[in-house]
Parts: sequence; structure tokens; C-alpha cells
Amino acid sequence: MKRKRPYLFSFIYMGVTVVAIIVILMFAADLDEIRQALAGFNIWWLFACVAALLLYWLADALLLYDITHYMYQKVSFGQSLKVGLIGLYYCALTPSSTGGQPMQVVYMRRDGIPVGTATSIVSIKFVIYELSLCALYIAGMCLRGSYFYTNHNEAFWLAVLGFVINLIAVVVIILALVNQKLVLKIGCWVISLLARLRIIKKKEQAVENFEHTIEDYHEAATYIAKHKLRAFGSFWISVLNLSFLFVIPYLIYLSFGYSANNILDVFTMEAMLFLAVSFFPLPGAAGASETGFVFFFGPFFGAAKYVAMLIWRFLTYYMMLIVGSLIVVFDEVISLKRVKKAKANSAPK
Repeated sequence: MKRKRPYLFSFIYMGVTVVAIIVILMFAADLDEIRQALAGFNIWWLFACVAALLLYWLADALLLYDITHYMYQKVSFGQSLKVGLIGLYYCALTPSSTGGQPMQVVYMRRDGIPVGTATSIVSIKFVIYELSLCALYIAGMCLRGSYFYTNHNEAFWLAVLGFVINLIAVVVIILALVNQKLVLKIGCWVISLLARLRIIKKKEQAVENFEHTIEDYHEAATYIAKHKLRAFGSFWISVLNLSFLFVIPYLIYLSFGYSANNILDVFTMEAMLFLAVSFFPLPGAAGASETGFVFFFGPFFGAAKYVAMLIWRFLTYYMMLIVGSLIVVFDEVISLKRVKKAKANSAPK
């Protein structure tokens, strides 16, 4: 029962967020302007959005499939797709996306992959994800940084903050490879400080979790350092994976008939938004994501910004919840049937 409560809170919180967004849309937005913006709406671009979303899910599964293949052994792509979608589902349900990796380990164990190997696989995937996210942001800033600094200054600095937080994660991973003891010493000191400030209640448990996490990332970083070519291939799959996600706002932009901004600007702005809200400590960064979209993309969409936000949020978040919940339920039903069948076969005749 205790395990279900956090997820129950997540669903309640997200439901309240949806209602709040609809109320704000009804009272804060100019409905006449929204009608005018929708007049030239091209629904065919929505199909392109759905295609990009499906490719994002498939690329995520391909990344997991690729890493599992060279870390353990070849598994079916369908198996990787299931585990990948379940990971995305639990990331959407938990604060700061903390539930995805542990649940992926659980489901990989069900499929016969040892816990230690499964942990290494998801750790390597996370390290590569962080590197590709930072690389995409840096590339965007190199190409269009001056434009965003001049024309979208507040969004620029919010994205910088998000980038710094992600960069810290990358630095910690690199330090875990170079000097694991130093990372553990600094981490334990920070946890002790937070415990004194009563921000962390269970100090011993926090220290233990931190030590396990650093050990996992140390092993992942060591493997990447030894197998650079394989990791480089996985890195480009991760870049492709994020690119499918980041292009969705541009496809929504085109659906309204807009063309003033190019794909690079909208793509980079989505990367900036993603970084800015990625560590917001609520399930799916609910509230921050919606507000952030209106703030970041308001100048691009104008009167259509609220409708664009609803379309974007439904595609990139609520679709994951719907599909993920169906997969989890279906997998549980299949697992129960297998257990019953195994018991029936082992029962004395």
C-alpha cells in the first residue's frame, strides 16, 4: 500500500494541474484570438508530431537495445521497447524522473537479466543521455546563443541554470571515474549538511543510496572509457532520440501556419526549456513545464501559445502516461498468467 501512495499523489497532482491549466486558459486567454489562430490550423502536422513522438520512443528503445547487446547479450527489440517505455512512464510519474531507472532494472530482471548487469546498462544509458543533452545544448548555443541572449534573455539564463545542473551531473560522473573516493567524501559532506538543515531526514539511508549510485556510475564510466567506439555509437543514437523530442514544438508551430522562425530556433528553444525544467522536483515537472512552455514559446506562438502548450503537453507527457499505464497493466496480467501456469505445472498430479 505504501508503494502505491506516491503514485496516487502523482496522479492527483497531475489531475489538479490539468484542471488549473484549463481554468487559466478559459479566463486568462483571449478566446477570440485563439479562434483566429486556429482558423489556419493544419491537422496534418499533428500526424507528423505523433510520428516524431513514436520515433522518440523507438530511438529510446534502440539505445537500450544497443547497450544491452554489448553489455549483456542480444535481446529482442520488443523487449527493449517495453522496458524503455516503462522507464519513461515511471520517469513521468516520479519527482525529477527518479523512478524510471529502478523500475527498468526490475523489469529487466523479470526478463532474466541479472540485477548488476541491468543496473550497469541503465547507468550507461543515463551517462550517455546526459552527455548527448549537454552536447545538443552546447551546439545550439554555438549556433544561436547570441540570438537567444539578445532576444530571449530571461529564457537564456534559465536554460543556463538547467545546463549547469546537468553539467554538475556529468562532472560527478567523470570524477567518479577519476577519483571515486573524493566524490564520496564530498557527497557525504553535502548529505550531512542537508541533514543538519533538516532537508534530509534519513541521513544513513541517503548516504547508502548515494554510495550505491556513485558505484553504479563509476562502473558505467569505466566501461565507457574502455569501449569508446561502442559508447560513441550509443551517443549518436541518444542525440537522435532527443532530436525527435525537440522537433515536436516546431511541427506544432507549422500546424498553425507560422513560418517566421526557423527549425533551429524552435528546436534550440525546446532544448532550453527541457533543461530549465528537468530538475523541477514534481512528477513530470508538472506546472513548471506548462508555465515554461508559455514563457519560452510565447513570442513564437503569440495568441496560439496556450493551445500550442496543451497540444505539446498532451503529446510529450500525457500520451506517455496513457501508453505506459497500458503496457504496465498488460505486462502484469501476462506475468500473473505465467506464475499461475508455472504453479499448475509444478503441482503434484
